[in-house]
Amino acid sequence: MGSSRLAGFLDADLRRLIAGNVSSSGRPSRTAATGAATVIDEVPQATLEVEINALSPDQRLVDRGRFHVYCARAGQIPWALREIGRLRELTFRSVGEGTGRPADLDLFDAFYLHLFLWDADAAVIAGAYRLGLVDEILARHGKRGLYTHSLFKFRTRLLDSLNPAIELGRSFVRAEYQRSFAALFLLWSGIGRFVERSPQYATLFGPVSISGRYAPASRQLIVEYLSAYSADTKLTRQVRPRRPFRDDARTSAPAEAFRAPGNLDELSRRIAQIEHDGKGVPVLLRQYLQLGGRLLGFNLDRDFADTLDGLIVVDLRQVEKAVLTRYMGQRGAAAFRAHHALDTFVGCELARALAPPGQPAAAV
Repeated sequence: MGSSRLAGFLDADLRRLIAGNVSSSGRPSRTAATGAATVIDEVPQATLEVEINALSPDQRLVDRGRFHVYCARAGQIPWALREIGRLRELTFRSVGEGTGRPADLDLFDAFYLHLFLWDADAAVIAGAYRLGLVDEILARHGKRGLYTHSLFKFRTRLLDSLNPAIELGRSFVRAEYQRSFAALFLLWSGIGRFVERSPQYATLFGPVSISGRYAPASRQLIVEYLSAYSADTKLTRQVRPRRPFRDDARTSAPAEAFRAPGNLDELSRRIAQIEHDGKGVPVLLRQYLQLGGRLLGFNLDRDFADTLDGLIVVDLRQVEKAVLTRYMGQRGAAAFRAHHALDTFVGCELARALAPPGQPAAAV
């Protein structure tokens, strides 16, 4: 079968697979209570290698030895997207989440960007993120084109104030790569590289999942902490959850037990004392908060194993330069800050960042 015919066949196959995983509303659908469906088979490594190696060199955003971060559209990576859907479902099920379907794929996957970490030595996808370019999506599909709109009701002026923005979601790191922070760091470096190339996207937002496997008391503590210290009171008025979170845990404990901890480390310690496996604050939530993330609201997702989603927004223009540099590099962070005129002496800073090693900025 020729490459064009294969692409057409696989595109149709992918459409059928997605259709089997969503309801008529476009939301991921759950299986019956009798149990989750068997996850689809792994895509052969050789098939993934051929498809990923065919991507344009400029789609490879990060190189770190054997690891490469790519960004592609669904039509370019039908096999890789199928594998991403399989890995999402496996990873989310392992922490008490997931759709319960054969793969975690939905209609939004067709027009979102897919940023993924490729381990070239092992020939496996180690993790991924889904990126929605909000200005592009609104122009083509309206608010219904945003995945987060299936969880929250947005006033139009909220999206106007955030745009141009990137909606982040469906992130995962494969189980074998969760023993260190490296995989997540590389994915975020890929996001940083993407923003460096398109610096108009200064705002990131998306749902951060708090699994139903957390004890009710732990989830309530997270809600109290974020509501007390990280809520954006101005923007929260423009967001409404489709299924509000109920603080049922309060009925079984005194109010003092849910007083918001003073800082993130204290919150994590208190949660670890509650959880039987000693887990603390979800890693991704901690990541967003370290970037200055602000809470817009909570939604309980019945279609995703009762996961509690906190809608978080990050304004990269407010992130400390040192933190931006960690993910963008010195050149990228300086260019981003220059684009947004964030420094008094932007020209000098950018010149210093772009100057070759050992060469004074004045010579640039």
